[in-house]
Amino acid sequence: MKWPKWSIATSNSGDPMPILFGGIFVVISLPGFLMMLVNSDRNSGVIKTALLVVLGGGIIIGALFILLGLRICSFPGSRLYRITHGRIFSR
Repeated sequence: MKWPKWSIATSNSGDPMPILFGGIFVVISLPGFLMMLVNSDRNSGVIKTALLVVLGGGIIIGALFILLGLRICSFPGSRLYRITHGRIFSR
């Protein structure tokens, strides 16, 4: 039996799945990260640092997924395509 391949993004142009995953990661991680920065207890010590690392990692992973999704969904020749593919100053 051959197992089907599963990937987050297909090679099809306009696949919105990475943007959705990235948005979910950011929406879940950002409020907790901000609350730990602003309203943490004085005695939270080690758990505060660990939570900030985990939630910060979730924000970074979410932002990377959003950038990947924008890169996949952008059309060749558009400004977004040039920015996401590293061709900002070329014509």
